[in-house]
Amino acid sequence: MVKLNKKSKRVSCAHRYSIAKKVRGHNKKMRKEARKHPEHKKRKPKDIQIPKLAPFKNELLQQAEEAKKQLEQERQLKKQQRALARQQQKDERPKSLESMIGDAKRRQDIFDHEQVSTNDHMHLSTEVGEGDEKSRKTFYREFKKVVDASDIIIQVLDARDPLGCRCPQVEQAVLTSGKNKKLILLLNKIDLIPRDNLDKWLKYLRNEFPTIAFRSSTQNQRDRLGHVKASLKACDEHLLKSSNKCIGASTLMNLLSNYCRKNDIKTSITVGIVGFPNVGKSSVINSLKRTQACETGSMPGITKQMQTVKLDKLIKLFDSPGIVMSKETSPASLILRNCIRIETIENPVPAIELLLNRCSKEQVSIYFLLAGKNLSVFFSPFSYMSHFLMSFSAFRF
Repeated sequence: MVKLNKKSKRVSCAHRYSIAKKVRGHNKKMRKEARKHPEHKKRKPKDIQIPKLAPFKNELLQQAEEAKKQLEQERQLKKQQRALARQQQKDERPKSLESMIGDAKRRQDIFDHEQVSTNDHMHLSTEVGEGDEKSRKTFYREFKKVVDASDIIIQVLDARDPLGCRCPQVEQAVLTSGKNKKLILLLNKIDLIPRDNLDKWLKYLRNEFPTIAFRSSTQNQRDRLGHVKASLKACDEHLLKSSNKCIGASTLMNLLSNYCRKNDIKTSITVGIVGFPNVGKSSVINSLKRTQACETGSMPGITKQMQTVKLDKLIKLFDSPGIVMSKETSPASLILRNCIRIETIENPVPAIELLLNRCSKEQVSIYFLLAGKNLSVFFSPFSYMSHFLMSFSAFRF
């Protein structure tokens, strides 16, 4: 007997009957589902049937034919548009590593040109001084990333010079974004001004935006930073200047919690902290978090890129590097605000002149123990500083 080269496909009757039973059960189940959902059943389009004796039969048939042709033309047009889009996407796809690098560089140049070069009213002076063009663009991109990713923007202002620290470009960008962004003004370092001035500034700023008085914590421990639970009205001037705990955190948290509620439903929000260099943005975040989450320092330029800090399960904070976007702001005023590092200053004379114009020469002489030198006779800032440095050097040595 010849041996078979392949295995036989014959199966037992029990197996064959089992398969047939499963097929019948599957078909029965599908028919039952079709009865439950008749809308899923595919039906063949039927031709329009008009009775022979119907009036205007020819006109109705012609309209139906034109409608069918119109649908076919629209279908062909959409098909051509999809094919054209696929071809454009295929043409724009980089063919090699060199073309990929070139394409990325081209798009980056376009972005920089749109965001920085064409904005003649913006002058970017970063925390590291005037710096080179690459550093300014990098700081601006990090700042814009924070603004775009945030639902609420908190602009931190120095209580000693609130108007000088305000950035109209940021406020205008938030108001015209069309994304329902909120803007809050945070008046920081309130312990450095008199209480009467604080009340007047709050009354003035609250006419435009929600404004909160704040004092960052100056405690040295790593975590468990203290909060003063009393409201600002309950805090006298002695408490504002003597306490090293944070003041105003509870008011700010209550305001952010109100923004979290939408139609009586709690939703998560992202909060961006922006402002001039060295106004205390990172210190505000540390005070709210009650821990040293962000690095802080008295010198500008500590924060160089966006940092994310999760405050609680609903609120996420974004820390941004400080930049100056106003062309009217002079370098001398930036030096007095400690927005520029001292070692990067090339010409300190304008800053000294501005400082002497604001201060009394007699008070400066008394402060440096040079009251008997009669320095007030030198009205020129340059001659005053020359004589001051010589007298101060002689006093020290």
